[in-house]
Amino acid sequence: MIRIAATGDLHFRQGQHASRELLGGIGDRADLLVLAGDITDNGFMGEADAAIAALADVSIPVVAVLGNHDRRGLRRRALSSRLERAGIQVLDGEATVVSTRSGDVGIAGVSGSGGGFWTEEAEQLFRFRAYRALALRIRREADRLDRALSSLSTGAIVAVTHFSPTITTLGAEPLAKYWMLGNTELARVIDAHPVDLVIHGHAHLGNPSGFTPGGALVRNVAYPVNGEVITIDLEPRKPTSDLALVS
Repeated sequence: MIRIAATGDLHFRQGQHASRELLGGIGDRADLLVLAGDITDNGFMGEADAAIAALADVSIPVVAVLGNHDRRGLRRRALSSRLERAGIQVLDGEATVVSTRSGDVGIAGVSGSGGGFWTEEAEQLFRFRAYRALALRIRREADRLDRALSSLSTGAIVAVTHFSPTITTLGAEPLAKYWMLGNTELARVIDAHPVDLVIHGHAHLGNPSGFTPGGALVRNVAYPVNGEVITIDLEPRKPTSDLALVS
């Protein structure tokens, strides 16, 4: 089994130090670490440095997406570059394949956006000027995730977003906030691909597990929800030739 360690919404602040219990020994418990956004609290360079210091002893690959708090600062590209130089691979509409001792994992990552979980009503809503910019972001992020997933053809496939693709992981979040927490278009894209696992954060009052309408497993890894870095086991996807021999 491929074991993925995952967390999100750590909201590092400048000068903050993570306890050893949070990140210590992750390399002994998992094959890779996924950070589902809001690594920093305000997108400041000093906050990125605090996160980098906390991750300095992590011996396994680290893959991340940015969250809405990471995007608060004016130097978003510099923030991503600083994390990348420290060995944290930041996906922003891209995909990567991580080779582990247990098999390959294809990861497609995007921040995502709010927008809500309407269906037909959404098209009517977005006719209003105030919502047009949000509609464009929803479609742009969904298209970028679609392209990233389309590029993956090997290993177990994981979609990582900051915003949720489903209401099934929103738990005790107020209904009035659903539009801020994710959107349906992310799930539509995910369900069009053979995704084995979806990882997101952002919903601090949510619950740990849910599913997309198409049945893909979704894990809300926000630290306020789980209180720890969780681990998830994935079975490596068999090559097509192996499946043919089995049949």
